[in-house]
Amino acid sequence: MMIRYYISGVALVACILLNVPGTVAQQRDTLRQEVEVVKSYTPMTIDAEKINEAPVIRDDARKKPDFTYSIDSKPVFSALPVNNLQAATIVGKPEEKPGYGLVRAGVGNYNKPYGELFFNNTKNKNSVFGLHAKHLSSHGKLNLRNGDRVSAPFSENEAEMFLKHMFRKSTLSVNLGIDHDGFRYYGYPGTTPADSIPWFLKNESQTYTYQGHKQAFTRGGIDINLQNVFATKEDPSAGFDFKYARFGNKTGQREDFARFDMNFHRPQRGFGLMVDGGVEYSRTTGVYPVVLDLLPLPVTRSQTWISFRPGIYLGNETINLRAGFKSWLVAGLTDKATFKVSPDIRFNFSPVKEIINVFAGADGQYHHNHYSAIAYDNPFIVPSLSVKNHHEVFKIYGGFDGKISSRTNFKIQVDHSKIDGQPLYYLQGFRLTTLESMTMPRFADNTFRVLYQDMKKTRFNGEVTYYAGDKLNILVSANIYKYTMLQGKDSSVPKQEYPWNLPSFDATVILNYAVSDRLSVAADVYAIGARRGMIFRTDLDPAEYYTWETMLSLSSASPDTYKLNPVFDINLRGNYAITRKLTAFGQVNNFGMQKYEKWLGYPAQTFNFLAGVSFSF
Repeated sequence: MMIRYYISGVALVACILLNVPGTVAQQRDTLRQEVEVVKSYTPMTIDAEKINEAPVIRDDARKKPDFTYSIDSKPVFSALPVNNLQAATIVGKPEEKPGYGLVRAGVGNYNKPYGELFFNNTKNKNSVFGLHAKHLSSHGKLNLRNGDRVSAPFSENEAEMFLKHMFRKSTLSVNLGIDHDGFRYYGYPGTTPADSIPWFLKNESQTYTYQGHKQAFTRGGIDINLQNVFATKEDPSAGFDFKYARFGNKTGQREDFARFDMNFHRPQRGFGLMVDGGVEYSRTTGVYPVVLDLLPLPVTRSQTWISFRPGIYLGNETINLRAGFKSWLVAGLTDKATFKVSPDIRFNFSPVKEIINVFAGADGQYHHNHYSAIAYDNPFIVPSLSVKNHHEVFKIYGGFDGKISSRTNFKIQVDHSKIDGQPLYYLQGFRLTTLESMTMPRFADNTFRVLYQDMKKTRFNGEVTYYAGDKLNILVSANIYKYTMLQGKDSSVPKQEYPWNLPSFDATVILNYAVSDRLSVAADVYAIGARRGMIFRTDLDPAEYYTWETMLSLSSASPDTYKLNPVFDINLRGNYAITRKLTAFGQVNNFGMQKYEKWLGYPAQTFNFLAGVSFSF
């Protein structure tokens, strides 16, 4: 017995002195052998050669684990094999399996039905397939600034199918969708609150304005995108984005829009090469051209855009510089061939990494004002109007961003830009002389036209975000604008007094708070500064189409200025989980019951609410 203890002790000391990764395994073997010592004597276990053979597993113990780093949603414990991780589920709540989707339905005032469907299939860890459909409509009435009460219905309908597949380094996204928005030209800008809409504008057959007419926008298309989402500045990468959309409306305008963009990044010793470029095409039928004063029939407008954006990247995470330029070559049937260039420079410096970053730069943008882009920007524009492109020649900016704390980020920025041909919306006034029962009545159209103004714009921007996990997050953003009107190259077009319909400031506050596991609330606060609207009155025939330059040549032309009051809109939302799958929701919009106009003559709904339930499956 003494000899056996001696031999075991020597083996144990030898394993400790060797200090190899297999020590733990050897200790376990040694312990089992020592336990067997207390049993009855067995010749098979006292063989000293078997104890000496334990170190033979040294070669296997020296193999280093082969770790492959990747972002994975499953936890990894290096101390246990993967097949043993399931035992950890006995601690705490069992993991809930993700559902397939969500159905929401509700109703609100202004005769407002609502329904929405979300469906996601995430069975394949590398792919996500989903469907989305939505309907929201309203059939209420609104009071105009002149006191008339008019019907102002609208409907929003969406259907979308999407697929996202994650490769090893890239993500492919495919979206196929269609949306249909219907509304009515319900507004009218009375000169004073006592004015009423002239009786002849309320007739369904009248052709002077679109008062009471229905309009609908339908757009369907596909978007395919491939990007290397994990690439850094030190990694070579390439990607592309393809988009095609078909647009049409109730008044007969049709548009085909296609865009293909590619981007390349190739790192070299000490710097990186970046090249972005693409082709863009739009074709619109049923519009008046932008270069002629009068035309009896609408035409087809097509544009082809070729963009090229090269640049180099120098530096590291602490200090870096991107230097390059943007260029556009544009040609079309009704547009003159145009070539535009703007700078593309940005400098970043982080004196304290991840705490504060100082940046400055200069860039610009040539804006493709194709038909559907303008229609969604201002749906109450003259349906047959074609808008010129405008050029932000340069924008100089600077500021700093960073972290106030581990949960609070901020950004402060100032930028100054020079813009050629900024589109500004206005309403056209007429003096009608063809009615026998009235002597030269004056009225204004309720669809917007466009004039073009060169200007300088200065913007002061500040943002603060606070994020405390799923419990609380807050976003505060504010912009202050200063506009300087410039005399354009065409001296016959006067400098405007105001930047029509552009705000002096805007601000947003978004708050989300989880009161408990069942109850969550949110608030959205929007503020928009005072704006100026304009009606330009002439003695022209409202049945004809005239450009801004033509109307200026008339001695009878005179502008009327209107003030649009500041907007302060408070929206509140809440969700309460009745069961694990059933949730009640409610939201209140325009909680302050403010009466404001989105566009001159077009008021928004005052206090309105929507309530319903959602069911997950």
